[in-house]
Amino acid sequence: MTMIRRFSIRKNRSLAAIAAMTIIVAAGLVTYALIYRHAQNAKVDVPESPADISDQSTPESSFVMSAMGDMLAHDSVVQQAKTADGYDFSPYFASITPLLQNSDVIFCNPETTSAGAEYGISGYPTFNAPTEFARDLRKAGCDVINLASNHISDKGQAALHATLDVWEAEKPLAIAGANRSADEQHTVQYFEKNGLKVAFLAFADFSNGPVPYDYSLNSYHDEALVRQLMKEAREQADAVIVSMHWGAEDSHEVNEDQQAAAQLLANLGADVIIGTGPHVLQPVRWVEGEDGHKTLVWYSIGNMLSSQLQIDELTGGVATFRLVKQESGVVISDIRFAGTFMSYEWNEADRQAQILETRRNLTLRPLADAEADMQYFDTTLEDRKQSIRAWLGDDVDVTITP
Repeated sequence: MTMIRRFSIRKNRSLAAIAAMTIIVAAGLVTYALIYRHAQNAKVDVPESPADISDQSTPESSFVMSAMGDMLAHDSVVQQAKTADGYDFSPYFASITPLLQNSDVIFCNPETTSAGAEYGISGYPTFNAPTEFARDLRKAGCDVINLASNHISDKGQAALHATLDVWEAEKPLAIAGANRSADEQHTVQYFEKNGLKVAFLAFADFSNGPVPYDYSLNSYHDEALVRQLMKEAREQADAVIVSMHWGAEDSHEVNEDQQAAAQLLANLGADVIIGTGPHVLQPVRWVEGEDGHKTLVWYSIGNMLSSQLQIDELTGGVATFRLVKQESGVVISDIRFAGTFMSYEWNEADRQAQILETRRNLTLRPLADAEADMQYFDTTLEDRKQSIRAWLGDDVDVTITP
């Protein structure tokens, strides 16, 4: 079932009294009273199918957006991508292309810098990926890029600069969250798609290492910054999408900090919040702002590309929704989730000794195609499906395909 939200609209309607009728029955004359229908306010019902939206808008006024979770350039991820003359991360995404084929815009969270060999290629805990990491994520369709994460300062400000340069050279629709200057930090990023002007903002909870400058990383704890950027975004854009890198790692529970930040953003008019950072899935919720405006919140869309150790960290997916522009505002519909599974091989001796670099044959697949891969991790396809549904919750209907 598709879940649709639209802004409530009210209209006054008034009908004049309709004419009286006189009917002669048998021996007498009976005069019926005049019938009036008095003016009243009526609240339009929420539509129940996508057809209700298409009746009120044109194809040029909507687009489908997908979001992929954390992309972690672990040593094993980078090692498998090594080629004779560089790196190629494209094969990781070959199997999940069908999950993205109907998307007009794709959000991605690279999680790490992509500053290249000059700054030292390294994985956990101090990350820096080859420049090809950004190139190949872009090839996979990533065009709205979050750089607000706890790892963006792992190699200092120069590597942060280089990462922004690398991503800008790939010409995505928008990049936000990390900055080279105070002016850049206070500049809202916009993109246009199918007649909608969209503001994209990105914030993080903290940085693992020291943040070189106050402007280096957008923090949502800087409420003045949040309010300033949201005010401009709400005034200038048809829709406001906010990336939030937050929450407790490896927890499926939404904490109080996340709830408070989501409420503030809903009060300020965010249309969609895309959560990253916990590396596992968390609930999808509608959060109502002070003015009745409702915000779709994906508290965490989990991991996409990684070689983390826990089964729940390897269970991710593609979050998808449609934005439709109407006179009354933006409607969000067609909310879906397509599960994915990340697997690898690791011999038992190395696993017991936690020799991470020996993980090999890393494979990312749609959930439905990964049942054979799950046997090594002592789980089943049915278990993963049920877990995903439990984690995401039932405030919105979610489809796990197939």
